[in-house]
Amino acid sequence: MRVKSEEKRQAILDIAKDSFTQQGFEQTSMSYIAKQLGGSKATLYNYFNSKEEIFAAVMESSATEQIENAFVSLDHQDDMHVALPEFGYNFLQSVLKPDIMAIYRMAVNEAERSSIGRHFYENGPKKGWVHLSGYLQHQMERGTLRQADPWYAAMQLKGLLTAEHFEPYALRAIEMPTDKQIRETVDKAVEAFLCLYKNRSKRYFAN
Repeated sequence: MRVKSEEKRQAILDIAKDSFTQQGFEQTSMSYIAKQLGGSKATLYNYFNSKEEIFAAVMESSATEQIENAFVSLDHQDDMHVALPEFGYNFLQSVLKPDIMAIYRMAVNEAERSSIGRHFYENGPKKGWVHLSGYLQHQMERGTLRQADPWYAAMQLKGLLTAEHFEPYALRAIEMPTDKQIRETVDKAVEAFLCLYKNRSKRYFAN
């Protein structure tokens, strides 16, 4: 019985995600989701209390998971020169995906009227940036990076990674960047970040 319940819940989320991304949050109604599901609104209310709650669940099961997964590639034992480019590429690939960008736009739009935007940030991007901040702090403790505020350093890396493509793409000013463009952006961003934070004095101690 539990398996069927989980399958039904996932079916609701799948239908809702398609509707939210194709029609937008405001145009998607509980009645429409129920109709696509082949049931009644009462069925939806067995799983979710409101459309906002469904949207929050969609964000958590798709956008936030994909964004968080981009940060998993960071490992305290990895060579920073390998870990940071890999992370940067995974991160940009995640946030620039059309379905993730659609959810991001809706979260920003709904932030004026509800706590959806805050929920999205707290349960997705913020968790990732805290993870990156911890990774950078570890590198500072190892002496690979110079001592600094790890959260501020994480935000600077974020700014470097998103500077070229994120805002124009979010505003539909450009097409989806190619894989080659994303890799070039990441390489330039990581190079600039290391110019700011790499511990140059460590080499001198070795001589």
